[in-house]
Amino acid sequence: MTPVGLYSISVRGLAVPDLLAWAHTHGMGFVHLRGGPRGFDLARRDRGELRDWCAAARERVPITGVTADVDLAQVYGPDPRQRHQAREELAALVKASQVVGAGWVRLLARHPLTELVGGPVQASLPLVVELHHPGWLDEAPQRVLDEVFTRHGMGLLADTAQLTHALAEAGEAAADRWERLWPHVRVLHLSDDGSGLGGAGHALIARRVAERINTGQTVEVALEWTGPDRTPHTCTRLHQSHTAWWHHLQGETP
Repeated sequence: MTPVGLYSISVRGLAVPDLLAWAHTHGMGFVHLRGGPRGFDLARRDRGELRDWCAAARERVPITGVTADVDLAQVYGPDPRQRHQAREELAALVKASQVVGAGWVRLLARHPLTELVGGPVQASLPLVVELHHPGWLDEAPQRVLDEVFTRHGMGLLADTAQLTHALAEAGEAAADRWERLWPHVRVLHLSDDGSGLGGAGHALIARRVAERINTGQTVEVALEWTGPDRTPHTCTRLHQSHTAWWHHLQGETP
């Protein structure tokens, strides 16, 4: 069964070394760090501190991925100055992410695009995008997304909460475009805002990703808990229950 790691926003009050030690104690396997200014702000950290985090990760649990606050619309936007700044910020975060041993960096995609301005992003780690708007499944943005995945070589971070919302908004009209997402999934976040994972959308998305994993696609799966109580005790309990939910679902998937 595919292990379930933890996205760091799921628990509050722990510095990175403590987070890694706690995750190891509770069998969480690996951690995804929120790496931008709204998180641990890796790009502005001393490199010695980042190397200490890497050493702690080797001893406890690895940091396999880092999330940026940079948006795809900034990286490919029409304003050349903003585009340059966004790419510079992303490059600095990628370098810092390499120091801690991460294997990928996530970009947000909050604003559907109908064209890409500028060439492919040159990054020394693989990039994944997380769709934060149902409009990405409209016809023109989907063509842009296809280009992001193919010509620009990025993958998809599938967030069950975000994609459940997109599925509800898009409906049957986007069924074919919806199916084009699954081959590009590299990360799955089981995303619980306090309402649980019992809705049909969460199960549908997780099941489609499980199908891809069971046929050989490599996908990292992690809990993203965004409910009001993000104490270590509550996060541990939810990680256990949601891991069991995922393993049961994966075991049922042919």
